Amino acid sequence: MISNLRRKIVCFAPGKLGPQHLARFQKGSGVYPNLLIVNVLEDDPRGWLTEPGPLAERMVVVGQHPAEQNKIGKIRAVLRVLNEHRPEVVILAGYNDCTQVAAGLWARKMGAVCIMQSDTWAGDRPRYWLKEFIKRHLFIQPCIDAAFVPGERASHYLQSLGIPSTAIWQGAYVADNEYFSRKSQEARDQAASWQSRLDLPADYFLSVARLSPEKNLLRLLQAFGRYREMGGDWSLVIVGSGPQENQLRQVARSARWGSQVRFAGWRQYEQLPAYYALARCFVLPSLVEPWGLVVNEAMACGAPVLVSRKCGCLPELGRSDINGFDFDPYDTEALAHLLRRVSRGSLDLAAMGKASRKIIAGLTLDTWGQAFQDCIETTMLVGKDRSLSNEKP
Repeated sequence: MISNLRRKIVCFAPGKLGPQHLARFQKGSGVYPNLLIVNVLEDDPRGWLTEPGPLAERMVVVGQHPAEQNKIGKIRAVLRVLNEHRPEVVILAGYNDCTQVAAGLWARKMGAVCIMQSDTWAGDRPRYWLKEFIKRHLFIQPCIDAAFVPGERASHYLQSLGIPSTAIWQGAYVADNEYFSRKSQEARDQAASWQSRLDLPADYFLSVARLSPEKNLLRLLQAFGRYREMGGDWSLVIVGSGPQENQLRQVARSARWGSQVRFAGWRQYEQLPAYYALARCFVLPSLVEPWGLVVNEAMACGAPVLVSRKCGCLPELGRSDINGFDFDPYDTEALAHLLRRVSRGSLDLAAMGKASRKIIAGLTLDTWGQAFQDCIETTMLVGKDRSLSNEKP
């Protein structure tokens, strides 16, 4: 496929812009020199210390000025950017924000191709028929020409909303595998130093997540307590911060096994590979998780993974008996037994870690860049025709 590299493209970034997003946009800007990134700020519960670096000159930030602090102000700012740049392609960061709806309607009116990035899937939260009907008939079918999603679950959900499978590209969520692989190996080469610096136990399960109810860390603590009662001797390290932190710490403090739980707090991108590298196994117990990019990161570091069945990254990343196991996040007893099975020495965890690296090798910044380009170029050829076919006479 021959790409017109000079295409004028406006791509909306998520408000919670982190290093992983910047790595992808850097790859995209290498393909399309005229790519403009629009970052609509929102309250960010995470503390990324992220500078756009070389991307600063091609990034517009909405929400910094007093006039852009409310929804109307943000919509006006977004429309001002679109009217100024007149892109051929508008790439949305979902559909739940009013600025994204406004941008989609602008693309429809102006005849620009509109591609939606979306990670949501049918089972990640309750669905209500009226809201789904409105979403499908008043926005997605009239405005969206194609979608760029992480995997199979998100693809199936958008197909249920009227986007054909031929207009959906997968592979939208990748980590910087090379970075995590390299940094994790450096940490393993200096394991004793990193364990001392980060106050890490010798053998531990690791969970990296926001400390909030949807991440299900309270049940993980309950399962870990049961695991210790069953004779398990590994520790648990939790990296992250959030509104549930005090409650989780109190639960651990009041338990007999509480000394075996380490709360590491929020950690910046540069420190994460060491936590992944020295962990024996990674656990993501979420009740609501559109994808779970931390699983990508853990796998790139060579960790076996235990993944909740409520995570959108199944089935792509978690493959039972190959690189780890999936589990019911509501069943703490079953999770406790799974933790015991992993830690008692009957499984080849090194082989599982190698399998993680092999699986995640299919989701890289390069594969993201190719899917990103394919999505844009193919949609430029057929997207408008699909959109017009949805018009009623």
